[in-house]
Amino acid sequence: MKPTQIILTLLSLASAAVQAADSDKNKQGWSGKLSTLDGGLQGTVTVSAPDKLVITDYKLEDASAPALYWWGSATSSLSDGFRISNKHVTEAATSDTTEIMLDAGKSTADFMTVGLWCEKFSANFGQATLMEQTGGNGNGDMTTPTMTTGSGMPQTTGDKMNGSHGIVGAVEWVWVMAGLGIFTFLLM
Repeated sequence: MKPTQIILTLLSLASAAVQAADSDKNKQGWSGKLSTLDGGLQGTVTVSAPDKLVITDYKLEDASAPALYWWGSATSSLSDGFRISNKHVTEAATSDTTEIMLDAGKSTADFMTVGLWCEKFSANFGQATLMEQTGGNGNGDMTTPTMTTGSGMPQTTGDKMNGSHGIVGAVEWVWVMAGLGIFTFLLM
């Protein structure tokens, strides 16, 4: 194999690893079930794009609180979070599906917990922790829990890329492959 072929192969592998890391970072396909704390809030939140969430089996019986907005948090505490959508929730659910557009300067990479928050009374109406969908038992259960690292970024606790975790593992893998490519090139 020629050195240029080796380098092109390694660059292709590195590109695939970076794409996988971006997918983890934006959490596309991740989901979580909303806890019901107030207003009869229910449903399953799914990340459909870096700037959009979809809630299925959506129920909200009472939206009379004066300042209801969708919030996100990098921790499991929604009160430590921030607004992710500027759309004021003012009415009960009229459909079993709703979309949340992330138009408040945040993307799904910025949070791992999402919920409905009353800004005036600091009241949590319910929240969900987003988790990677790994197939589970066929009933939509998520089997890979997440945790927050010291940087505030969620990491999966599952074994990925031979023991590395999430985005960090993919970046480490890219550097190893680049180093091997340079070493191989120098040997030629």
